[in-house]
Amino acid sequence: MPTFQKSDIARTQLEAAVDIFLRGLSYHAVITLAGAASGLLDGMLRAQAGKEPFVDYARRVCEQMAGKTPSRQSYYHHIEMMLGISAHKHLAETDTETVEMDLYESAEKALTRAILDYIKLNGRGEPLMNVFLRLLWAKYDGAHLVAEYENVPKQMRPR
Repeated sequence: MPTFQKSDIARTQLEAAVDIFLRGLSYHAVITLAGAASGLLDGMLRAQAGKEPFVDYARRVCEQMAGKTPSRQSYYHHIEMMLGISAHKHLAETDTETVEMDLYESAEKALTRAILDYIKLNGRGEPLMNVFLRLLWAKYDGAHLVAEYENVPKQMRPR
């Protein structure tokens, strides 16, 4: 039976998600694939690399802005809810059978989160991931964002 590295699984999930996103085929699939990759990458960053995954960075920002640090589990769940990931993988007895979301925006953000964790783990993005990041750079005026980043206090910057 073949053996697969979890990092390779996350990479192929992200490559497929970017391809699907860029083709506009299924933003539902993008969210599902990006969410699965995020789950793997989060664990690898913490356990294997000793690095700060997106959710922990977001918790630090929350602490700086609101004065309190939410628990990791509750904030992880909060992010997955905001990005539509939970809606794409769970249907609890208390959930409705419908969900309202901006599907394109959720797919874009879920994919961005996962790619940032991938780069933090591997030090670089794969070619298709870089195409997606260039699209974001153009859409959100990356040069302006970099200039604004210079004003961000050091304790709120990613580690």
